Amino acid sequence: MKPHRTTLFTSLAVLSCFAAPIPAAQRDYGLIKTDRSPHAAVQSVDLGAVRWTGGFWGERFDQCRDVTLPRLWELAGPWAWHNMLVAAGLKQGEAKGCDWQDAWIYKWIESACYVYTQTRDPNLLEQMDEVIAVVAKAQQPDGYLATQVTLRNRDRFTSYRFHEVYTMGHLMSAACVHHRITDKANFLNVAQKVGDFLHKKYTTGKNPYLINCPINPSAIMGAVELYRTTGEKHYLELANILIDNRGKKRGEVPRLPWGAAGGNTDLNQDRTPLRQSTEVVGHAVFWSYLFAGAADAYIETGDPSLTAALERLWQDLAEGKTYIHGGVSPVHKGLSNRSYGPGERTILNDEVHEASGLPFDLPNATAYNETCGQIGNLMWNWRMLVIQPEARFADLMEKTLYNSILSGVEVDGEGWTYTNPLRWHGPGHELLSNDAHVRFDPGEKNICCPTNLLRTVAGWHGYLYTTDQAGLWVHHYGANRATIALPGGGSVELAMETEYPWNGNVKLRLDKVDSPGEFAIRLRVPEWTRHASVTVNGQAAPVEASPGSYAELKRVWKPGDAIELNLPMPVRMMVARPRLEQARGQVAVSRGPIVYCLESIDLPEGVSIDQVAIPRDAAWEVKHEPDLLGGVTTLSTQALALPALGPEGPLYQELPQGEIKTIPVRLIPYYAWNNRGEPEMTIWLTLR
Repeated sequence: MKPHRTTLFTSLAVLSCFAAPIPAAQRDYGLIKTDRSPHAAVQSVDLGAVRWTGGFWGERFDQCRDVTLPRLWELAGPWAWHNMLVAAGLKQGEAKGCDWQDAWIYKWIESACYVYTQTRDPNLLEQMDEVIAVVAKAQQPDGYLATQVTLRNRDRFTSYRFHEVYTMGHLMSAACVHHRITDKANFLNVAQKVGDFLHKKYTTGKNPYLINCPINPSAIMGAVELYRTTGEKHYLELANILIDNRGKKRGEVPRLPWGAAGGNTDLNQDRTPLRQSTEVVGHAVFWSYLFAGAADAYIETGDPSLTAALERLWQDLAEGKTYIHGGVSPVHKGLSNRSYGPGERTILNDEVHEASGLPFDLPNATAYNETCGQIGNLMWNWRMLVIQPEARFADLMEKTLYNSILSGVEVDGEGWTYTNPLRWHGPGHELLSNDAHVRFDPGEKNICCPTNLLRTVAGWHGYLYTTDQAGLWVHHYGANRATIALPGGGSVELAMETEYPWNGNVKLRLDKVDSPGEFAIRLRVPEWTRHASVTVNGQAAPVEASPGSYAELKRVWKPGDAIELNLPMPVRMMVARPRLEQARGQVAVSRGPIVYCLESIDLPEGVSIDQVAIPRDAAWEVKHEPDLLGGVTTLSTQALALPALGPEGPLYQELPQGEIKTIPVRLIPYYAWNNRGEPEMTIWLTLR
């Protein structure tokens, strides 16, 4: 384990604007502020209202607080923080790193805010103040803030590869969270200047490149959140301008200096206007941030053309372009393929990378599945859940979180990878894009996934619950205590006890109830379980608990009432539809929300992963191993070792002859792969 430092600052007390910490009882309105949103079916619960009490997520939060948060600040020093200090006039030097380094700072602040809701640590509050003071000093007088441009003496908005609007989008989002959690205006003031600048630029600007600039449209979410936080309608107008610009014909606008990645291409879901789109294409972060922002806009405006498009796109993604572990971007680099009519598919001269591909074309060893894209998909599904609280959205969030998101960080909380393939050939694996044989520290370029993952883990407690006029929704599970205000009046204080995701038993105890009458508690029954059951005070509840739904309990609740949800977690051997050729004749193993993989380190000596076959009638031993990979539940069985086919020789060979042996195998959760050297790994195994 590397040593950590919790601060990396020059003394900046003279620049800081300190204020008293926000009282714990003050509302912070959750991850997205929907308390006054006219088209939100459910409302976020205060981040400060939910506290982890141990278990899977309590351990990860503690690690995030103690290891990941300080480590990523330390790593920001030579690059992102250096740039901000130079732009603020507090240090001499030149710009370093990539064109999106500023976002590292903003996502770190957002993550620190989420941590602060749990700790109320005054040192962390002071640290954020010091950072924000420098950010404010780096801002230009007209509100513009992009150190990657100002420090390199570039002209503004001359290429969207400079990511100006992208980094400012993350600033707006982080500042809104900071204001609501700390009750301070220092960062919000910076964000409003940014929002005012962008609104003026997009309503009066004549720069022909401007329409293309938000290739990564984080600013849509940021602008909507700024509207929600301040009530200023021109920020919502800005968000809708950015949505409407997507797919707008450019006319005489010249192609940008990024080759085929100019305007009206599939790379950034920009060849077709969003409202006319029928297919998910292009860079997974670009489309997921666009769709999440469009969902945010709908929540405020109720524009049905947005939700109609988002539903079509969700179905396209879920029905043929999502990996079993939740990944959604198989293509490292390639040309776009899209359908313009039934039975027709056109290969476009649109270069795409980190992108969605053809339906049912989900390669394993060359899969990209960048962690940021999976997080963007989670953010989009969260907003779809706010619009329409259906279990399918929470199910997909759960699948990608426990598998292709958590896999992006080492089990000790530091050391990252960008890609999440389903097959890895070990040290001989040919690298593509940001692949890495071993986990690494972010630096000059690899800065987006670690900070994105940080804010996701730090803020996961904000995704557990929502409320509506009828009562409380429980979307995700983890040991916690919560005090939740009910929109219909009153509040409830509850405790959740569970060993989820290793065990499907969830106990919910109501310690205090302040409500004038009956209200509903709805519990998500995941799509992967069968024969779920619910009891109230030890008695079977007359409620339907079918997979992929919410079990609704409605009554006059009293202090001491206890709910128990039992979600059976059998080991499931999963197969793919025949059209998914890369998985034909193979099986993937899962239990609960966890997808499992086999690493070669867990095979008998002399047996390769390529030889392993799983019998159809395999009997599985489920065992929790607290000393393995940070504590995981493993699955073991007797498998078959088929005769070996050597790695050398002709491309096509006769079927090898030899004895089929019985061997023991142990599977680990996919999220924990690549933590024990450089073994081979696979999710899909031959089915015998």
